[in-house]
Parts: sequence; C-alpha cells; structure tokens
Amino acid sequence: MKAKISFLLLLLISIPSIAADFDLDYAVFRGDEVNDVVEVYLMIPRILFDFVESDGAYRSSAYVRVAFAFDDTVRQMKEWSFTDRVDNPNQITDTQKIPEIVTINVPKGKYRIIAIVMDLNSKKTFRKETDILVKDFAFDKLELSDIQLSGQASRTETQNKFSKYFNYDIIPNASNIYGDQNPMIYAFCEIYNLKTGAGQSESYQVQYTITNINDKIIQQNEWLTKKKPGASAVEIKGMNIAELNSGLYNFKIAVKEENAGAETVGFKRFYIAKNDQNKLMADVMEEVNLSALSEKELIELFNPLKYYATDKERKMFRKSNVEGKRNIINNFWKTRDSDPITPLNEAEFEYQQRMKYVAEQFSSPQRVGWKTDMGRVFLIYGQPSEIERFPSSLETKPYQIWYYYEFEGGAIFVFVDKSGFGMMELVHSTARNELQDEAWERWIRPMGDSDNDYY
Repeated sequence: MKAKISFLLLLLISIPSIAADFDLDYAVFRGDEVNDVVEVYLMIPRILFDFVESDGAYRSSAYVRVAFAFDDTVRQMKEWSFTDRVDNPNQITDTQKIPEIVTINVPKGKYRIIAIVMDLNSKKTFRKETDILVKDFAFDKLELSDIQLSGQASRTETQNKFSKYFNYDIIPNASNIYGDQNPMIYAFCEIYNLKTGAGQSESYQVQYTITNINDKIIQQNEWLTKKKPGASAVEIKGMNIAELNSGLYNFKIAVKEENAGAETVGFKRFYIAKNDQNKLMADVMEEVNLSALSEKELIELFNPLKYYATDKERKMFRKSNVEGKRNIINNFWKTRDSDPITPLNEAEFEYQQRMKYVAEQFSSPQRVGWKTDMGRVFLIYGQPSEIERFPSSLETKPYQIWYYYEFEGGAIFVFVDKSGFGMMELVHSTARNELQDEAWERWIRPMGDSDNDYY
C-alpha cells in the first residue's frame, strides 16, 4: 500500500537533539485472536534531507518503508512517501523533527521492525531496527496495551492519522526525549477486559505515577474513579514535568477493579534532557579517583562491569598490570557512549542508577546486591516490563516471574526462594545464554517434593 502525504509545517516538533539519525518506537494494541494492531512511530530530523528550490520555495521528498521480519523473511510491510516545504533552508534547525505514524495488523509473535527512510533528492538512505513482541493479549483478565507517550495532545475536529478516540490528536514522540520546551508529557493506552454485567461495579480506578529509574515515586496522582464505558476503555493523561531534572523516568499507569480483585500496571521509559545535565552528572555519576586505588580495589570495581564486558576486555583486564587495569576502567564507558555529542554518557548513567537500585533492593548481610541473581538480572536487563509475585503458600514456595517484552521478542526470568530465607534464586529463563529449565515448576513445590523428581 502506498500513500502520498504532504506535511504541514505545523506538524513539526522541536525536541532536544540527541540522536544523530531518526528515532523509532512502537506500541502494540489488542486486535483479534490472530492479529494485533501495531503502531510504529518515527521522528525524522529535517536536516537529513536535501531541500531543492521549486516554485519559489524549497522542498524535500522522502520515501519510508516499515517492515516486520522473522527469520530474514518480511511478513508485513507498508511504504509511503511525503514531502516537506520551507521558504528558506536557513529556517531548518537540528531540533526540528517530522513525526510519522503507520498502523499495521500483525500476527502475534516475535519480529524485527526494519524502518528505512530515503531522501529522494540525495538518494541517501537511513535505517533503524528494533525487536518487538506482538504479544498474545488475554481475553479474560484485566490488561493494558502498550503506552504511547507524546509531548503534544489536543482536541481536533478533523480526523487524521494522529487522531485517537474522542477526537484527540496525539503526536507520537518516537525519541521519548523531553526538554525545557516540553512542560507536559501525555500518555495514551487502552484497557481490556473490564468486568461488566450483573453484580459487577460500574466503575474502575486508575492511577498515574512518574518514577525515576530506581522506581522511586517522583509524582503520583490519587486513585481516580471512572465509569466503565464497556469491557474496554481508553486512557489519555497529561502530567506536568516542567520541574523534573534531567534523567531517566518511567510513566506508570495502574488500573484496578476492587470488587473483582484485579489490578494491572504498565509503564513506559522516557528521558528528560535539559540544561541541568552537568548538575545531574555531578549528583548521580560516581566520581572515583582511579589513581588512588590499589589493584585489589580496581578488581572490585571491575567485577560488576564483567556483566557488560566483552570476552576480550575481561581477558585484557585479567592480564594487565595496575596501570593497565586503570586505563581499561577509565575507558570502559567512553566506548559505550551512544551519543558522545551530548554531555551525559547515557550508558554509564543508567549503569550507576541500576547499581544503586540493586544495592538498595537486593543486598543482604551475606551478599551485595549485584552478586545476587535478581541483582545481576536487573543490572544487565534493567527494570522488568512486568513482575508477577507469588507469596508462600501450602502448595508453593515464594517465587516471582519477571517479564521483559522489549528484547529478544520477549523473555521471562523465574526466581524462587528455595531455602525459605528470602534469597531468590534464578531457576529458569527464556533469554539467550541464561539458565533454562523447562521443568522449573518443581522448584516451587514445598521442601521434599522437588527431590522426588530425581527418584
């Protein structure tokens, strides 16, 4: 399917310039039993395109293709073109970005999204890829769709590709980056499987929360009670972020039906980049005087970095003298800075935040946080998309299942308190290079039951 779209300059969005090429994001919404509805969002800098003089103005032309691939085979694809116009090329800045959106019905499963943008004037081509799990939504329990974030939402009388329910235009921010010029952040999601009918409440409750990367509450609304429009509902909510400092945050939406005993929570990560980033780094980034550390202290500092280090880096560190070890640690995050142009090294920042979190949440008198199974998983993969917690009962030991929807097309980690002393151990995962045990449920049985599997 091809469509030609001419963009109005009013659709240009000015956001902090962090990525060098275009941004790619998506949200998955429930469809039918076979397909889900996937919205793919692009944010394309105007500076990528050559503007050619035409009819007293300057115009660019672009071609866009978005494909869903599995095993090197394209399963779904859409392509279209658009034009942009400017009176003077000097008006174009590196913060101006063109939002794009495409909606595709995709069969449930794991895919790789491949997005290609071509400048039809210069023939330059730009490409972005990301993994996606088109998940199998339930039809019998309370669930949320993915959350779409935006810096711009307004009512409209004219329907267009950005229009949502209730005549709202929600312009997607595929970068999920907000700055001084974005005092508000808007979230949109769908709610599924609200209980209706005889004996059911006519309302549900919803709460909006912004947390930092360590899940500390920064802003939180009171629980709001809303009338059920039916078995499904939509949520559009704006929150003021003008006073938030630079950093990584989560926008959380919690929904519950008290009489049905059902509750579900979804979140979306976003980043605030302001002029206070130097202060942020001073407050968050752990400054270490490497020259004052002994070899033993350097080894202790490098140990948690082994989760991120390559085989070559680990081998070099092991064989290096004291000065060599200092150099390896000093350069470790410099080589992992996704955007060296910005003053904040995002990779190191997130590592420091995760280290603080695992130290606070998973440490015990016997073991520091990053050495625990939960601490290691959190340090490597970050905050789970969803956590199911199962307390101790007559039938099972305490255990948790962590779900990650945004890598490898979706992965789970199962932790069990085998000993009964609060130490959660990893017993199974579907992630590559992690412990896999399809018979993991034997570990949640009370003491003695799991041993019977071996006799």
